Amino acid sequence: MHFYDSLIEEVNTLAAPLITSAFSADKGKAWRDAGCNQVVLQRESVCELSGTGFNLVTSSAVEDGIFIAGDDLDRIKGEHKFARVCIIQIDDEQDEQKAYNLIRKIEYVKYHCFPDGYMIRTSSNAQREAVRVAGKAVDSGMDFNAVGNLLIEKYKEIPSVRGVKIIFITVPQADFDSLSRIAEKGDAITKTLNHIVNTVNFDCDTCNLKAICDEVEGMRELHFGSNSRNGM
Repeated sequence: MHFYDSLIEEVNTLAAPLITSAFSADKGKAWRDAGCNQVVLQRESVCELSGTGFNLVTSSAVEDGIFIAGDDLDRIKGEHKFARVCIIQIDDEQDEQKAYNLIRKIEYVKYHCFPDGYMIRTSSNAQREAVRVAGKAVDSGMDFNAVGNLLIEKYKEIPSVRGVKIIFITVPQADFDSLSRIAEKGDAITKTLNHIVNTVNFDCDTCNLKAICDEVEGMRELHFGSNSRNGM
């Protein structure tokens, strides 16, 4: 699975010069999971993070780790721009239906991860992510390293996940517009994969996802490989 590799390269290029802290994954440092969806009231919060949160998968090697570009939670007050990017190594799944199902399963992790005092909110735009952080949780030692370790633990409950690199970005000079564009492009690739799996229409000239097939290496081959396997 290498459809997202060019986007991963873009993320790494954007983030690398901004990284201020880096941590190896350590399950023992994972923040506690509340076990269910919770509400952090505005009067209880110390900061509101708003921006982009997305995953990119690859079959290339990814070493577990948490990287922070900018201030950590103990130094952020009030409203603040933010991005979370998870780069996830998965088994090289050749079956396109199983590959798509795995990508969706990875995406659903954020809906089943509940860091205590760290309320994650998503909108109808799957790449938008807002976080309300409780002051009491920060006072108790919550930071991005602890939240990241919990996320890594949750992702790795999926047997096909081999490595997880998480980048939290809060530095004001980060190119948040480019990160949003990368997130949207990743979502378009996932939608194209779903289209390949579920459609029997192979007229490229009439397909509104043609641009993705043309641009992403291997996508067109996957499309017509699926076609031949289905006997079309």
